[in-house]
Amino acid sequence: MDQRAAPVLCAIDDCIEKFTADRKQTISPFIERHFSVSETIQIQKRHLPLDLILSPVNALWSIPYLMIKKAVETSDKIGWPVLNPLMDVLPASFKTGYQKDIEKLIATELVSEDVLMDYIRKDPVLGPMVVSGAIELDQRKIRTEVLKEIEKYTSSQAMISDVCSSLLTLAAGWIYFGDKSLGVMGLGSRFARKMAREKASSNFFLGEKVGSVFYGVFPPAPTNTQIVMATLAVGALLTVCSLFVSVMIDPARKRFGMHDKKLHSLVDNLEERLFIALKKDLKSHLRQPAPMKQAG
Repeated sequence: MDQRAAPVLCAIDDCIEKFTADRKQTISPFIERHFSVSETIQIQKRHLPLDLILSPVNALWSIPYLMIKKAVETSDKIGWPVLNPLMDVLPASFKTGYQKDIEKLIATELVSEDVLMDYIRKDPVLGPMVVSGAIELDQRKIRTEVLKEIEKYTSSQAMISDVCSSLLTLAAGWIYFGDKSLGVMGLGSRFARKMAREKASSNFFLGEKVGSVFYGVFPPAPTNTQIVMATLAVGALLTVCSLFVSVMIDPARKRFGMHDKKLHSLVDNLEERLFIALKKDLKSHLRQPAPMKQAG
């Protein structure tokens, strides 16, 4: 089995190296095509309704997720790894339409498994073996490995946007109320109380200035309607700001070379992942006895 496997594994390694080298040549053109301001806006426009909902949800989720992740990592370091599977279940964020489009573009234009299969079919060792059926390559398994690495890449990129959105929310609470711990609900409640106080002060029988002092000591309680409306208004405003951040962040990463570095890392990681997966697959296949040739 080892004698049969050695040249095949060397050929697989060679094909994957050619594939990754070829794909690295396409990274710069890919970034130029898809991470400009105009292209980012065009992609975002196609998914605006869905992303208007998911953007604040992800912003709210990003900080609790990071806290959970840190707790799980700490638990693992002290010798209690029972919580580790939790990170396989919890999503880092909920995919926006923009994120899904970027994943699709990377999968089809940058690291398509079809390109790797072309190298394999053209290889002098592997090509004839694939055609004759002497070895079988599971293209679905290759695609699974590609998609796993792409999802890892886009999740880390999306996390940056979500954290920025969360920081924007916290900054708004600090600027307006001097409180660095307010979320969307907290901001909505504070704004509702402020509006209730201003409305009551303007209707005070001794005048607005005296009313402002009086209701500063005895603040009126806002109605549930005021709280809901204020929270919705705050959420809508922060969502618009979050979308603006998400539109601008990819061109900013492009400007500072962050996309180039991350996509090169994606291809490097994929090279290792593909070799391990295909090596395991081929060794399993080659353990099977070679088919007996029938006498002609």
